[in-house]
Amino acid sequence: MYDLNNTYLDIEKNKNGIAILPIGAIEQHGPHLPISVDYFQAESVSRAVAERMGAFLLPGIAYGNSEAHTGFRGTVSISSDTLKNIVQDITKNLFNQGFTKVGVLNFHAGNLVLKLALREVNLSSDTGVAVLCQPWQDIDEESETILDNYGNEQHAGEFETSVMMHIDPAKVGSNLIDCVPDVQSTYFDYRYMKEYCPDGVWGKATLANSDKGRLLFDAMVKATVEKLSSTFDQLNSD
Repeated sequence: MYDLNNTYLDIEKNKNGIAILPIGAIEQHGPHLPISVDYFQAESVSRAVAERMGAFLLPGIAYGNSEAHTGFRGTVSISSDTLKNIVQDITKNLFNQGFTKVGVLNFHAGNLVLKLALREVNLSSDTGVAVLCQPWQDIDEESETILDNYGNEQHAGEFETSVMMHIDPAKVGSNLIDCVPDVQSTYFDYRYMKEYCPDGVWGKATLANSDKGRLLFDAMVKATVEKLSSTFDQLNSD
């Protein structure tokens, strides 16, 4: 794996042409988790993926589109257009310097523009391919067997709290809250979360533990490596 600790000569030795870009968000995660959760998890999983794939790990994009969390102090949101432009600029720059495979690992559901951003890049480029991975979504089958509250976990609940307990338990506070509002997950598209989850939690944080977090983390790394490898191989064979 190569990252910011390497020189350009070191990075030029990397002949597999793979780069990994983590993307998160800076937003509230209830009273028990730091606002850096999405960014922190993106960097942690991406590092493990890059190590397995011998890839160049880029510094993550900390900010995302977090409009749904407006009203909670500390949430810092950028527009979808801004995020789209940043990701496209980075991806195209990587292609221009010889990277042919870029894995974009997104850890925030509100970054909806990323699919469109990478589609535009891929359809306009004949030198490389960028693949979007959303690891927490790519392990639905595993999550169903690991989580007790599967199907009702949207934000700062059993899933995210468990992963943080595994990665860095010191970042998890003791004020664990359970809240499953009587609305559909699509309410993120209609109302600010603070209106129906006043503490910023949609799920059951009290069910979290580090063992679940380890299983979820390992599953995300495995699924992401497999998805990237198979997609890159398939596209290279076309």
